[in-house]
Amino acid sequence: MLSIIISIIAFILIFSILILVHEWGHFKMARRAGIKVEEFGIGLPPRAKAIYKDKKGTIYSLNWIPFGGYVRLYGEDSSDPKALKASDSFASKTKWQRTKVILAGVVMNFILAWLLLTIGFTIGMKPIITPDQVPDAEAMGLATVEEYIYIDSIDENSSLNEAGFLPGDMLTQVDGQPVVNLQELAPLLTSAETVTLTASRLVGDQTQVITGEVVVNEGGKLGITAQNAQIIDPILVKLPVHKAAWHSVEEVGRLSYLTVDLLGDVVVNIVGKFTVPDNVAGPVGIFQMTQQFTAEGFVAILQFMALLSISLGVINVMPFPALDGGRFLFILFEIIARKRPNARWEAMIHGVGFILLIGLILLITWNDIHRLIGG
Repeated sequence: MLSIIISIIAFILIFSILILVHEWGHFKMARRAGIKVEEFGIGLPPRAKAIYKDKKGTIYSLNWIPFGGYVRLYGEDSSDPKALKASDSFASKTKWQRTKVILAGVVMNFILAWLLLTIGFTIGMKPIITPDQVPDAEAMGLATVEEYIYIDSIDENSSLNEAGFLPGDMLTQVDGQPVVNLQELAPLLTSAETVTLTASRLVGDQTQVITGEVVVNEGGKLGITAQNAQIIDPILVKLPVHKAAWHSVEEVGRLSYLTVDLLGDVVVNIVGKFTVPDNVAGPVGIFQMTQQFTAEGFVAILQFMALLSISLGVINVMPFPALDGGRFLFILFEIIARKRPNARWEAMIHGVGFILLIGLILLITWNDIHRLIGG
């Protein structure tokens, strides 16, 4: 019960930090552009308490939903003609000023990810390896790769049972000779009547070695089903601060590319197949990951936060209505068409985009719950 409470607190704190850093980027750039910030909210509405109002008229508030935060800018989504004329409104600023305000949140998420990764690589941290990178992980210098033969099942009459072997064991040697795949195993069995097998077995955190003499059946068969497998062990990276900082730039770039690639798969699956990929997580799935990373310690949490911050930045810069990238798209339209888009139409499009985003979140959340119950 205590671990669940800690995970809930960690989940709320992690997301609140990521979102508040994002909103702080909008806030600071708006202030620099001379835009009136009407409210900086910690948490989501309804408002619980207005705790402070500064000299520039910004209300700093605490809200009842203890998750994230928001910034409300004067004239940001207003179709009021007065906002176009007011010198301190978002709508009255130049295209470049509005672009900087819109994209500042995304930039802050990437900066936060870079900072977290720099701390992690200074302390010592293993890189994140996605399934797509596994085949090239060793060549990329991300991990060491150990190949082995995984025993799926053992026939009832196989002598491996008497020798003490079990399904799930990792076959590593035949008569003292290392074997790493089924292609190497087959020639060693064709002319032998008996062989001495060596396998590894994971028992908790310990590796147990099993050795035994077994009979080779006719046709060079052991009476098992097996497959080639790999153990991927990411390489621990521990660097001086200045080198960790540069390495983190590369890592942010690598993880950003992977996130964009994943988002492409999500769009294809949802639009084309009406399904959510299994490697995509919503709030429920992210909470489960929070439990896992919290249990693994401080460095794991740093890495998890960095990955989420990159994901938040990449998603927000996508050219979809209601997201920062969607708002930037309207500025591009203004540049190309040399006129402002209709404010009411823009507000309506962002509203529809917001509804679609909520629908997508609900769909992914349902997929998380279905996977949790089914698993």
